[in-house]
Amino acid sequence: MIEAPNLACESERIAALKALRVLDTPAEERFDRVTRLARDLFDVKISLVSLVDRNRQWFKSRQGLAAEETPRSISFCGHAIVGHEALVVEDAQQDERFADNPLVVGPPHIRFYAGCPLRSPSGQLVGTLCIIDDEPRVFGERDKDLLHDLARIVEAELASPVRALLGTTERVSWRTRARALLYRLPSSAWASLGLATVCSLLLGVAALTWDRSQLHAHRAQIMQTSLHHVGLMRGELETALNAKLHLVFGLSGLVRANDEIDQEVFETFAAQLVREVQHVRSLQLAPNGVVTYVWPLKGNEAAVGHDLLADPKRRQAAEQAIAARRLWVAGPLKLIQGGVALLGRLPVFLPTAEDGGEVFWGFATILIDLPGLLGEVALQEDDGFVRFALRGRDASGADGAVFFGDPALFEGDPIRAEIALPAGSWVLAGVPREGWPTSWPGQVTFRVGAAFVCLIVFGLVYFLVRLPHTMQQAVSRATQQLEASQSRFRGAIAALPAGFVIYDRDDRLAVCNDRFREIYARSRPCLQSGRSFQDILRFGLRNGQYHEAPIEMAQAQEQLFNEMMERHRQRSNAADVRLADGVWIRVFEEQMSDGGRVAFHVDVTEERQREEQLDAERQRAEQANQAKSTFLATISHEVRTPLNGVLGLLGVLREDSGFTAEQSRYVQTAYKSAEHLLSLLNEILDISKMESGALTLESADFPLGPMIRGAVELVGGQAQAKNLELKLDLDPALEGPVYGDEGRLRQVLLNLLSNAIKFTDEGEVCLKASVLKSANPERLKLRFEVSDSGMGFDQDQAQRLFQPFSQLEQDATRRFSGTGLGLAICRRLIEMMGGTISATGRPGEGATFTVLLDLPRGRLDEQSVEDNLPVLTPASEGRENVRVLLAEDSPTNQLVIKAMLKNSGYTLNVVSNGQEAVDAVEHLRYDLILMDVFMPELDGVEATRQIRERFSAGELPIIALTANAMPGDAERFFAAGMDDYLSKPINRKKLLAALWRWSNALGEKVSSAAGTNR
Repeated sequence: MIEAPNLACESERIAALKALRVLDTPAEERFDRVTRLARDLFDVKISLVSLVDRNRQWFKSRQGLAAEETPRSISFCGHAIVGHEALVVEDAQQDERFADNPLVVGPPHIRFYAGCPLRSPSGQLVGTLCIIDDEPRVFGERDKDLLHDLARIVEAELASPVRALLGTTERVSWRTRARALLYRLPSSAWASLGLATVCSLLLGVAALTWDRSQLHAHRAQIMQTSLHHVGLMRGELETALNAKLHLVFGLSGLVRANDEIDQEVFETFAAQLVREVQHVRSLQLAPNGVVTYVWPLKGNEAAVGHDLLADPKRRQAAEQAIAARRLWVAGPLKLIQGGVALLGRLPVFLPTAEDGGEVFWGFATILIDLPGLLGEVALQEDDGFVRFALRGRDASGADGAVFFGDPALFEGDPIRAEIALPAGSWVLAGVPREGWPTSWPGQVTFRVGAAFVCLIVFGLVYFLVRLPHTMQQAVSRATQQLEASQSRFRGAIAALPAGFVIYDRDDRLAVCNDRFREIYARSRPCLQSGRSFQDILRFGLRNGQYHEAPIEMAQAQEQLFNEMMERHRQRSNAADVRLADGVWIRVFEEQMSDGGRVAFHVDVTEERQREEQLDAERQRAEQANQAKSTFLATISHEVRTPLNGVLGLLGVLREDSGFTAEQSRYVQTAYKSAEHLLSLLNEILDISKMESGALTLESADFPLGPMIRGAVELVGGQAQAKNLELKLDLDPALEGPVYGDEGRLRQVLLNLLSNAIKFTDEGEVCLKASVLKSANPERLKLRFEVSDSGMGFDQDQAQRLFQPFSQLEQDATRRFSGTGLGLAICRRLIEMMGGTISATGRPGEGATFTVLLDLPRGRLDEQSVEDNLPVLTPASEGRENVRVLLAEDSPTNQLVIKAMLKNSGYTLNVVSNGQEAVDAVEHLRYDLILMDVFMPELDGVEATRQIRERFSAGELPIIALTANAMPGDAERFFAAGMDDYLSKPINRKKLLAALWRWSNALGEKVSSAAGTNR
């Protein structure tokens, strides 16, 4: 930071500053007016009239700054008065004089400064008119001229005749200041002063008279309202109190009517007596003055046995009641049983049989809860119009003590009302909550308004004389402000990075910036004010401005013209347009309130290029996904085809009884290995279906208990091979049927059991199946728990168990084989069924997998029973042979099918492709066709279509044999005319069941047709 130097004539400068007599004087509008104008004109945060003293700069006028002064050593204005021209610092952080100045690095964070020096009448530089902002900015020559003109106005005010008239004394009296102002008035203003004085006096007298009348009227209104409130309160309180006090007469009647009274009779009568009366604390009977009967007894036990005539605090009131022979009100009193209450005591006299006189029997007493009584009549409310107080403790009237409210209310001028009691009275006092008014609403406004009217009259006459000059100055200031506003508007438009254009209500060009002209370079000669949008568009089309409408394509130009005109006529629109140079422009148009239109034209070429790249990447991803599906379909076919041969032949060998025990074990081991390979393939296909959303559930009724036991039996061999104990804890409630996907639920249980056996070396594996409570009797809430005593896992490992291709052991030397898909598939399947699956475990202590499901209850029909019956064949039923045509290109698969159908009653003919199958049905009648899908020359789908041209499904059923198991395959087969399909590798039981089902269906149709012909 560089500190500003002192001037060579510093002493003379300070003397000239002192001679102005403005330092440390109050703010004046004549200077504030200039600083406000400067702040608004230049659109800055701070504007100051700064006077530079010896060690400080003091602000005579300030806008946007709270400080009154700052040290001269850090001031910008100290630098400004060194020269004779305006000092402009466009960015203080880039100026070595100010970069580390405290006013730059700290509040008010000055970045821009412009200060024009102020001269005294003697020519000395005494200060500046400066503007400050916290953002850097450019300050041109025109801006300097405007700041210079404003500085000259400030100099004129500093040299004002008022200051000269004030003399050279430090302190000037208000009379001198007023005299100075009067001397400045023109001669024509004296008439206005006289008129204003007369009007002010007349208005003052009228205002004072009207003010007094309003105060009296307001006070009378408050008095009337208060009387109304006090009267209402007196009536409500008197009514509520007497209604409760007179209940003792009912007690007296009870005594007179019953010679013998016990507590039960008393409580029953008392409860009926106060049934609809609130805030009664207690009813009592006191024979001979001793409280004997109390209602309610609970909470008032302390009162029983109390001798009223012996109690010094109660005796006087009791004796007064006896003497008066009438109801006596006492209190408020603090009760023995707690609380504050009013006590109404009625002496009871019974007639004597001898002389017809009366003898004192005792007292009938009522205790009324005082807070409850006061709350019932809203006497305790804090937001009422009137504040209340009560006096007359023990019904002593005006001479009694104040027992509710502020005693000071009785010392003022309250409204009083007497509340009559059976023996005595209370006095109710009320005062408006705000006190008796000393003013009326609107008084201050009226007085200020009257004074304001006087001032207006005074000012109006004065300013009528000054009106022409004032109007001329106003027009000049408005013109300057308008020019400055237009200049800022033009600068803002020019600085916009996007193209900006405004069309007037006649759709003619009004304003556009240079960026708009750069974008539409070929249309630039036509971009002139007054040209219509239609003309500009036509000119651009003729000059090849747009990529979609080259110069030589007139039809394309006309079509684009119509589209853009239609879009332009809409109230609001946004569209992308491609120009001839390949640049994409996004146009945002909006209609303005005056009918004109404003539009932004933004270059979005990079955005469109990114969108095209994303679109290309999306297409590549879709192609890759399609390639994956094709690959999986191919792999499925190529693996299932040989696997069909392996499983089929091994299955036939397993049923051969001619092997030795060792040979049977080898065959069994090979069959299990092939089944494991098939399960791996199914897992891969399942996860692929899940990712594509093509996996669906097949729901039907099935018995849950047999399914669970069957799943345990299937893994029994695995457990036995590892010497593990396999347990099943089955809830008897699970024996009934449910509605769901039996196969997928079995798949989940088998996977969980197999995993548990795989990861357990010793101990046990347990499946616990139970039914949970359910609010819906039509559904079963199921819980399956598969627990083991195996290797277990920690909670971090549990998070990735259900992720595809994830296992606890990830290295190449892991002990356990598998794809890592089983649990991921289980989770997807359970979630599709609407359930949840979770896992818990501890390293070395085993694991537990829990499945929660909510399935509808089912029913077992005849079909479900049939599914469990043995598979039937023509041979087992003694029927004629059924002729079957097998179309299969694989010799291995041909051998498998032949082996499966051996001695079953099905006569099998084999062809090697689809064309041979079509030719075969031309020459020989077949009952069924087993059709492979992928074959040379003519595939199974096309062969089926050609066969269906001659034979309907009712005449010749066709069953597809497919190694495909991908989404959509079944629909494709049925669309071609196939009736059913079996997935490879083919299971013998399923093959025989399908052949029997379709040969039976065909036989029934033939029998039905024969019966019809007869």
